[in-house]
Amino acid sequence: MKRMLLVLTVIACSFAANAQRGFGPKEGKRHREMGKMKDKIEMYKIQFFTEKLSLTTNEAVQFWPIYEAHKKEMKEIMQSRANDEIGLQEATLNARKKYKTDLKAVFKNDERINEALKLDREFMKKVQAEMLKRRGA
Repeated sequence: MKRMLLVLTVIACSFAANAQRGFGPKEGKRHREMGKMKDKIEMYKIQFFTEKLSLTTNEAVQFWPIYEAHKKEMKEIMQSRANDEIGLQEATLNARKKYKTDLKAVFKNDERINEALKLDREFMKKVQAEMLKRRGA
């Protein structure tokens, strides 16, 4: 009887241990694949922006740190103001104004600055369209 109870306890514990979600072989593989996909999207983004803005080497060196800082700031705004719609919109607008001001150091004319401001939205539309196409929708 004690052995039977011990065996049942071990079986129950093994089920409980398997229920814990971690990065096992399957999850680790999926995690690596997602990382590869993000890297590909990032490379495509760099190519997309470089072509659309006709970035020179000097402009690219100046542009990408500004762009990354803006993305980081926008992510922080989205996380911190998620429950305050008006505050979110105000903070977003202020961040975009700052981004535009920062871009003036890289692009001297307003047309290129406006193009850079629009490209993020255009890029996301292209990525979404590609994802829908690949899913067969």
